[in-house]
Amino acid sequence: MCSNQRGTDMRPSTRLKQQKIVEAATQLFLEQGFAHTNLDQVIERCGGSKQTIYSYFGDKRGLLFAVVGHCIESVEQIFNFQYDKNSDLEQQLLRFGLNFLNTTLSPKLVHVYRIIIAESVNDKELAEFFLAQGPHRVSNYLIEYLKANMDQGKLLPSDPQTACDHLLSLLQGRIYKEALLGMKIPSKAVIKQHVELSVRCFLTGYQTPSA
Repeated sequence: MCSNQRGTDMRPSTRLKQQKIVEAATQLFLEQGFAHTNLDQVIERCGGSKQTIYSYFGDKRGLLFAVVGHCIESVEQIFNFQYDKNSDLEQQLLRFGLNFLNTTLSPKLVHVYRIIIAESVNDKELAEFFLAQGPHRVSNYLIEYLKANMDQGKLLPSDPQTACDHLLSLLQGRIYKEALLGMKIPSKAVIKQHVELSVRCFLTGYQTPSA
């Protein structure tokens, strides 16, 4: 993939250099796309040399992996979704839904996702890396949460993976598809209403009558 040095023994100065390179590359990829960005432009923006980039990331492709990883790390909070037996099920799902949709609809993540779609057509490893670090992690946390609620009788017994897929599909819906195509992202009020309807629809199908 890349020779990115991310060990725990990395010197602070090295970590700072890597961060500056990744941030510069992220800005350029968002401004003009991955295909139209070269390493000279990255160096012009953040300083350093091609040799430095090669030693840290291997090549431009390795730098793209680092950018994707950096973007995912910046939204880590949506992954940490754990079962709390004392919390109201609907309220927890509403909080998750709002956090999830507002995060994935951020202009930065939408643009990075477009780049991933374009590049992963011919780069299966990039697609697998993104799915493992992003969508699959969100799904795994949500699956465990839904399973815990099924075990407690709050949700009807069913396949947690399928239930997870249904909820995420409801949350993203048309709004996310249109955002990927460059349409205007709705207001916070519209997103909130969409999440409320999505969660209500999900619970209509999955919540036990007595819950």
